[in-house]
Amino acid sequence: MHALLLVLGALAALWVAWRLYSRKQALPCPAFFSWLVELENPFARVTRSASVIQHLGLGTGARVADIGCGPGRATLPLARAVGPEGEVIALDLQAEMLAKVARKVEANGLANVRLLQGDARVRTLPEQSLDGAVLVMALGEIPEHPRVFAMIHSVLMDGGKLLVTESIFDPHYVRLDKVRAQATAAGFVEQCRTGYFCAYSIRFEKPNPAQAAP
Repeated sequence: MHALLLVLGALAALWVAWRLYSRKQALPCPAFFSWLVELENPFARVTRSASVIQHLGLGTGARVADIGCGPGRATLPLARAVGPEGEVIALDLQAEMLAKVARKVEANGLANVRLLQGDARVRTLPEQSLDGAVLVMALGEIPEHPRVFAMIHSVLMDGGKLLVTESIFDPHYVRLDKVRAQATAAGFVEQCRTGYFCAYSIRFEKPNPAQAAP
């Protein structure tokens, strides 16, 4: 019992240390932990890939970016959802994670996934080129969140959707109120939310000025 408490205490300390350090430095989940990232959490249904697809609400032919895609847990379901006419850009800082996505894409015979290594704070895609973007438990791994939201806002078309999914089981967890405030400051409008503070998905829209005009 004593040993178990020590292990749990050490894990809790590691969780806190990782969380604090990631606020100042880009600290993505290491590629050797990809097996853990790929698990569909039974205690956080809104974070499952099927729920991500449903909440994003984009159909066939859409162009979507999976930002901080990791090993591709949401990338492949997104690729199937948008169909051959659409495209999914898998963006990640780590070449090792993108290599894992590439192997999965090839094994599943998908031809509509494009791999892109880069920093989510820096725009590497054309302005107004995407219909949607997802941040599935990835936002907390990236410092300077306002820059991330600003980048996404610039690459989305007017009326484009952004889905942010977070779970408290992730040491990089970002609170709902913080996500709301930062997304709104970047120019997004909240559309809907599922889940609660410990596990949630919240969808935003980049307003279309033409629709807002009288």
